[in-house]
Amino acid sequence: MSGVQAEGGKTITLEELIARASELREYITVLSNTINNYVTQYRELQLASETLKNLPEAGGEGFVVVDRLSSVLVPGIVKEGWAASVLVNVGFGYYLKTNRDKALEVIEKRLASVNRLLDELQKRYKTALDEYSALQGILNQVYAEAQNAEEAGGQASGG
Repeated sequence: MSGVQAEGGKTITLEELIARASELREYITVLSNTINNYVTQYRELQLASETLKNLPEAGGEGFVVVDRLSSVLVPGIVKEGWAASVLVNVGFGYYLKTNRDKALEVIEKRLASVNRLLDELQKRYKTALDEYSALQGILNQVYAEAQNAEEAGGQASGG
């Protein structure tokens, strides 16, 4: 079978179906990786927000996490009045010196932006996955029909 009847009456080749399925598989992988990166960013922003909200204004001593895996912590001192001078990353390597409340506003806006982006990426992911699943169903059907035809042809010539 060299072609498959598509919706709307257009005939497409098996090679075109396979190529489209391959493109979709790659696109789904890219989307999945992008979604995972934004989920990580979202979690980091949530952690920053919660830390700023819960850090006492009186300051104190404690340990500061050096890496994202919390493998290393070093002693640190948070000075009283720290909430008046917070540096928040506003992108492209720029930091804004502000107070805790304004820093939280910046983080909350970034959280909302990342959340909107994640919603859009997840919609695209679902659409691509649905199309890929439909193509896989068609390809499985074509292969099953080819297998049945081959078996029937083998039995007819053998008898």
